[in-house]
Amino acid sequence: MPVEALMDDDLDELAWLNLDDVSQTLDVSEIEHLYQTLELEEARIEVEISDCVEHRNSVDTRLAQLSALHKSVEATSLLVKPMQRVIDATAGNAGAISGHVRELDQERVKLEHALNTVKETVELKSRLSELLTAMETRDVDRASLLVHEYKATSSDTLDSPFIAFASDSSPPRDIIAAATKELVERVTFMFNTAVESSNTREIGRCFRLFPQLGETQRGLDLYSEFLCAAITDKTRLAQVHTTYALRITRLFEAIASVVDNNFALVEQYYGRGYVLRIIQRLQMEGARRACLVLDFFEEERQVKRRLAQIQQVNVAKPRPLVKAKAEKDDGISDGDFKDIASILAEVVLIGRQVAAFNRFLESRAQPEALLLLGDPETQARVFLSTESLNKLVPLSSALPNTMHVDAQTGLVAHTQLTSRVEWLTNVYVELEAFCVQRSMAKAMALDDTNELSGWDSAVISDVEARAQGPMVQTSSCVGDVFFVAKTALEHAVAVQQPRAVEAIAQCVLEAFGEFVRVMGQQAVEKWADVASVQRRILVALNNLDLANVYLQKMVDEVRIRLNTEWARLPEADKTKGQNAIDSLSAISSKLLQAQQHSIDQLSSSLLKPCMRSILQHSYRDIKYVLSDEEFNDVQSDNLFQQRFNLRIRKLGHQLRPRLLPSTYTLVVDAMCACLVYDWERAIRQSKFNMLGGMMFEKDVRFVQLCLEQEAGGVLRAKFAKLVQMARVVAEPAETSVAGVDKDVRALLANRVDVQPN
Repeated sequence: MPVEALMDDDLDELAWLNLDDVSQTLDVSEIEHLYQTLELEEARIEVEISDCVEHRNSVDTRLAQLSALHKSVEATSLLVKPMQRVIDATAGNAGAISGHVRELDQERVKLEHALNTVKETVELKSRLSELLTAMETRDVDRASLLVHEYKATSSDTLDSPFIAFASDSSPPRDIIAAATKELVERVTFMFNTAVESSNTREIGRCFRLFPQLGETQRGLDLYSEFLCAAITDKTRLAQVHTTYALRITRLFEAIASVVDNNFALVEQYYGRGYVLRIIQRLQMEGARRACLVLDFFEEERQVKRRLAQIQQVNVAKPRPLVKAKAEKDDGISDGDFKDIASILAEVVLIGRQVAAFNRFLESRAQPEALLLLGDPETQARVFLSTESLNKLVPLSSALPNTMHVDAQTGLVAHTQLTSRVEWLTNVYVELEAFCVQRSMAKAMALDDTNELSGWDSAVISDVEARAQGPMVQTSSCVGDVFFVAKTALEHAVAVQQPRAVEAIAQCVLEAFGEFVRVMGQQAVEKWADVASVQRRILVALNNLDLANVYLQKMVDEVRIRLNTEWARLPEADKTKGQNAIDSLSAISSKLLQAQQHSIDQLSSSLLKPCMRSILQHSYRDIKYVLSDEEFNDVQSDNLFQQRFNLRIRKLGHQLRPRLLPSTYTLVVDAMCACLVYDWERAIRQSKFNMLGGMMFEKDVRFVQLCLEQEAGGVLRAKFAKLVQMARVVAEPAETSVAGVDKDVRALLANRVDVQPN
């Protein structure tokens, strides 16, 4: 076992023992440890020697077997040597044969190449002969096809020694070059002749021949010129219209029709992406003609003079937006305003058509442009160069040299129409802002609050509502103002310019601020009769409530319209437009503040006196110190509840027809506030016993139920303190004060059946 322990545990330690280290060891414990280790190693070696001695016979047997096997291997080696010599000779022959085979294979390849060259040379000679014949007979189609086939001939064939047999005089390259030049001139002449005679069939035939002659750019440019001339013919009928928006519409429709009708033709004979050159040329033509239309529009409609008039009004001394109906001192007559509104309508239509035209071209060009992104050589052949673009711009157009083709969209960026669109947007913002201010001012000045039917009698709490015709609850200005605002915002969305939406949204915000101010003024204006005061306050409340509803609906509808019409615009532009529309929601807080102010005015002028009168009338001859018999009598015939219910119903029958349902709920809430304030003050001055307190608690519950039925909602919070007060005076003294406020607890002093503490 010591040997096994050594093999398992101390074998690694013996591996690193060094005689020099052992001889230098001085520590006794280390010397003893090394001594024990050497003893164990000696024992292990003795065991191994003993094993070898025991298995000696087996080892001798195996050595004898190995010696016999060695003799057998030597005999076999002598037999294999002749076979090895044969194999070596065969391998040498096979290598030589393989080399000859390779040489024969190379010769075969050269022979095949020579045969192909001869064949191609013969075919080239045949095509050259046919080409010369076709040129003599003026067979342009066949000659163009032969030139196209020649371009597919490899350069090895043209440089081969057999090429001399293809032609007896000039080299084939010179013959093809001369024929190509002549064919290009002949096809160009045929194309121009066909254009002059309006022979569309011949035009299409010539257009298909240009790519066979390697003149794709010439073919596309000539065809683009033809299409531009065709657009002139299509738009000539639109020139008789006096509406310039219709002229631009006809122009853009003609270009769109041309693009769609020729898209497949160009792709079939020229390949994918080549239609971009025609689209870019048509874009430039459309921009040029649209600018001419806008120039005529600016001159004939006297846009500069109208803008100058508006500027004079804007720089004049600031004054309130709403004046009396007869006040017209802004220097712009009704006739001028109609002209401005007419110009604005045309500007909106023109802006919409320009935006739609740009989106259409982008939808057709962008997929083709994406195909050419990884092919700069094809892009250079297809895209119009900067020099070509500058030639298409009139000399009178003072444009910065920034025109270029956008590789992402495939369209020309910063055309002459771009600057005119910026001018058009500025004109639109000026005209729209002026029309919004003028129209809203007119709508509020023509407000028919004083002419509304059914408002002849005033609201009186102790008078039954008289039968009368249907009452008009809101005045005309709300619908008119929101119609103006929504129309302006829809115009801004149609123009598809973010800064136009932002400017008009800000203008609408300012106009609505004036609208809120005017509605607030109606609640504080002094009038000779009570009925007029009540009418203006209640109508203002209805107007503000309805305006809040209209506002949310308008914002939602305009936002949906913007997301629909701006679907193809960049996300940054859509975000700006959405933020501008969402900013209109800030008007809601102003409307709510004005509504609360009007309710405060209504409370002071109508609700507080009415609720105080109802409370005083209902409490006539009512007491809350009751005996058992009196308590039973009151339970069977509660005069307070009967009187209150009668008076509150009378007041509700007069107010409900005058108010919108949501406005009536707010007014009932204000009625509760007025009632609770006076009732709490009256109760603090009343005497109670427990039976009277129980009856007071029933009265509070009854009044709360009546007003909740009127409001159509829960008014528990308004009556919370009254309920606490009823609890104090209705329960036994020792349990009625738990969990109530200190001032409510003071009502115990009003209990005649409780001794003061």
